[in-house]
Amino acid sequence: MPDEISVQISKLLSSSFGNLTDPTISRDNLARMWSLELQWFSPRKASELVDKLCDSGWLIEDSGYIYPCRGSLLHNPELGWQPFLSRVSEIPDPPEGVISHHGNPSEIADKDILEDTETIAPPETHSDQTIQIASKVSSLSGLSISEVIRRAKRKRRALGPVSLHMAILLLAREQNLEMQDLIEII
Repeated sequence: MPDEISVQISKLLSSSFGNLTDPTISRDNLARMWSLELQWFSPRKASELVDKLCDSGWLIEDSGYIYPCRGSLLHNPELGWQPFLSRVSEIPDPPEGVISHHGNPSEIADKDILEDTETIAPPETHSDQTIQIASKVSSLSGLSISEVIRRAKRKRRALGPVSLHMAILLLAREQNLEMQDLIEII
């Protein structure tokens, strides 16, 4: 059973690498994503955390790029999740089966992401809550349910680490719909 800090790190890495088409990123870009785009940490704390995760083996550096170790993307963050790692002084060891620094990071991380995705949720299935929110947005906006989900998926791809629920809510906001009814569903 992983400890809470390991789960937090796994969620952080899943939200950072889970939606990337290329699962490698530079140290600076990862720190920038965490500090400026997601506003989870200050720029200094984000850089320090990237360094700690690289030193502990959670992130592997190769040719100036970093990628997550095998088994680090097991926990997906829930809606509204934020990491609580800025004050952590000791980073635990990564999960067993960490890959070595040799090998093609793209192939390894793609395989890791695919394995994790398939075990967490089967593709193209939506929860009852997602369907309920999409149905409500559909009825209020005049769009079909499939169009609401298509637009939400497109928005999700454009924004990066955003849940489908949040993407649907953002779509509803763009359509100038009353948000209170939709938030009550969640």
